[in-house]
Parts: sequence; structure tokens; C-alpha cells
Amino acid sequence: MVVLRNEYLFPTNISLVCMTFYRHNSLNPFISLVSLLWLIFFISSSSWLTTPVIGIEEPTTPNNTDTELLQQASLEVAASSSSVNNSSNVYRNIPNAESIYNSESLALPTSVGSFIILIANEAHESWQDERHKLITDKNSYYIPKNLRIPQGATITFLNADAPWDTPHPQTVEITEADGGEVVYSTGTLDYTNSSEPRVLPVGNYTIINTEYEATEGTISVDDHKSNGNLVVGGFYTPTSQVENNKDNDGGVHPGSLDYYRTEFPNNGFRILSEYNFTFNTCDYCPGEYWPDNKTGNHTLIVFATEQPLADALVSLKKLVKDNVYV
Repeated sequence: MVVLRNEYLFPTNISLVCMTFYRHNSLNPFISLVSLLWLIFFISSSSWLTTPVIGIEEPTTPNNTDTELLQQASLEVAASSSSVNNSSNVYRNIPNAESIYNSESLALPTSVGSFIILIANEAHESWQDERHKLITDKNSYYIPKNLRIPQGATITFLNADAPWDTPHPQTVEITEADGGEVVYSTGTLDYTNSSEPRVLPVGNYTIINTEYEATEGTISVDDHKSNGNLVVGGFYTPTSQVENNKDNDGGVHPGSLDYYRTEFPNNGFRILSEYNFTFNTCDYCPGEYWPDNKTGNHTLIVFATEQPLADALVSLKKLVKDNVYV
């Protein structure tokens, strides 16, 4: 590498100037000495007396320590990049909220170890006679209506049907699709409570609500084995903060999309996707939506977490209770 280097001219030029200066001031040795010292300092520190010289700088070779540090840094960057990519891959194959809403179905990849089926608000209302009171006419009772899971993944039901005037406990049974034999029952689930997780054998099943006239759902367990611990689920919330967010006892419920965009991550969840929809079919209701739902504009949230299922259910209990569907 070519560099510029300054070399002082002190040994020749400056020595001559100093000798001449001393001879002219020989009558006063003290003044001569002080002046001489000042002159030497001034000249030696002045950049204008330096001469740029072009030289060649030898290239430096990294020592073993430098090489080891570079290698370690490269490995750390590669590991960090791999970790980010692996984390993204875990979530990549989960269908988005829009497709789940419109198709009323969800097929889960093998990275999922547990799925939480939300029993939606107003799930006690009759599909035949009170359909206009539901949050939506798609995935009205369960999120989703039709579920496909890998072998070995657990399912859990979470009751989000809020008690407006009267509690609405839910009991769900899972039966074999071809024979009707009951293979699993949630038992009675009060508001915000969840069932024990259950692993179903490979096969096709029907979801039946034994308490109310709800539409049936389906579960299919395929022969691809679950190899992950991801916990996934769906959730309904008002798209915007509603005007009346109080329950009958005056308690305030902050639930809205903006609220959950903060609170889901604060509780260890990642929101994977969202889908906004409108359901206004009550022709005799103000705003054409059922008053218990507080609005006709809602959002389906699809969430996931890698925390233990038991911890996730504790957090979801509070998040359900924070909702304005009361």
C-alpha cells in the first residue's frame, strides 16, 4: 500500500539556522540561549517545515488470534441467521386468517404440537332460529369449523361464550365419523375455562355440542406425525374499540384489535395473521348487529406460541375475559 510519510529536516537546515542565530546574539548569552530554545521548539513543531515522502508500507498478516476471532464471529453470525430462518420456517406453513375464515377449514403442519379450538361467543344460539345473533356465519361455533391435525398433536377446547345475562357452559363431544362412538368429552366448560388436552388416533371425527343447537364441526387426524411443540389457535375480537366496553356489572373490558396486538406478544404469543370481516344481519337491531357482540366489525386472529400449553391456556383465560363480548 502506498502511503505518505512526513520526515523532519531538523538535522541539517535547522542546525544551521540555530548557529547563525546564536552568533548574532552572542553579546547577551542569556537572551541568546532562551531565544534559541524557543526557536528550536517553534521550528521543530511547525508542519510547514515537513516534507511529504512517498513510501511503501508492508502489508500486515493477521496473527492466529485475529484469525480465530474472525472465524468465531463468522460462526456466530451463521448461527444467528440459522436460528432466525428456523424460527420463520416453524410458522411458515400455517394457513392465514383470511383462508381459514373463508374456507372454514385449517390444515396444520407437523411443526404444530397442540391446537386450541375456540368456542366462539354466542355459541349457545341456535343455527336454525338465531343465526343473526352469532358473531359470524363462518366458523360460527368453533375456530375453525373443520380442522386437520398431524398424528400426535393435542386438541383443547376453550370456552369464549360470554355470559351476558345468563352463563352459557359448553359441553363438547368428539365422535367417530363413521360409527358415532364418543371418543372424547370436554365435560362442562364454564366461561374462559379449557378442556384437558387430548391426542386422537388417526381417523375422522365429528364435533358435537351436547348443550345447544350448534352446527357440527369436524376433525381429521392424518398419518403425518407431529414433530414440533408449536401451540396454535384462533381468536375473535372487535376490529375497533367499541363505544360500550362494560359488562352488566359495570366492569370495563379493553379488548379490541389494537389491544390484542399488544397483549398477545406481552403474553408470549405471536400473531401470525389477521382478517377483518363484517356480520350485520339483525334487521331489527341498532346497527344491524346483535347487541351482545357490541359491533358488527370483527377480526379473526391466528396466533402461535412455543411456550408450554398449560402456560398458554392461563394467559388465554385472561385474554378471553378482557374481550368486550360480555
